[in-house]
Amino acid sequence: MNPFKTTMLAAAIALGMSATAAQALEDTKPNRTVGQTIDDATVTASVKAKLLGDERTKGFDINVDTVKGVVTLTGGADSQEAKETAGKLAAQTKGVVGVHDNLIVAAPGTEARQDANTATASGELREAASETGDVVDDAWITSKVKAKLLADKQVKGTKIEVETEANVVTLTGTVPNADVRSKAIQIATTTKGVKGVNADQLVVKTSSY
Repeated sequence: MNPFKTTMLAAAIALGMSATAAQALEDTKPNRTVGQTIDDATVTASVKAKLLGDERTKGFDINVDTVKGVVTLTGGADSQEAKETAGKLAAQTKGVVGVHDNLIVAAPGTEARQDANTATASGELREAASETGDVVDDAWITSKVKAKLLADKQVKGTKIEVETEANVVTLTGTVPNADVRSKAIQIATTTKGVKGVNADQLVVKTSSY
């Protein structure tokens, strides 16, 4: 066979193998189609709910940020085991495709722990803002209310939308009974930074015959 043709054939085979390998690598990446992708805000709220609902992590100030399904945890933890637990809880949450566990292991009350908590912009920094009368961020309030609703045994099975504007929370959706509606309103009302709750569009499901 002509040497030139042999070289060209070898190159074509190599290119074909490279393309196949590249496709195989692409197939191993998380496939988040439009129908399967879960909103990042929902993922964040779900992770926070898990952290708040677990005895090992509920007392920590952990900030949760989600971008395209990848969760980043920042804040402080009492031990390496607690840090790993937080990471596992996040990883096991529906919609999460990856976790960056940036929690700092430090004993409560230490300078390192205080720095870690302050860095979350949700713990000591938020507390200081509240004490001085400064406004707590609407996005933080929305996230906090969602997390508390998801963590509450009475409310967590319901689909309640949460929006916050000028520290006033609006709840919309349908709940199974008046008790659940009242509990959802109470949770929102008692969340730090909330100045008022509008639940006019949070309705009790009516029976159909």
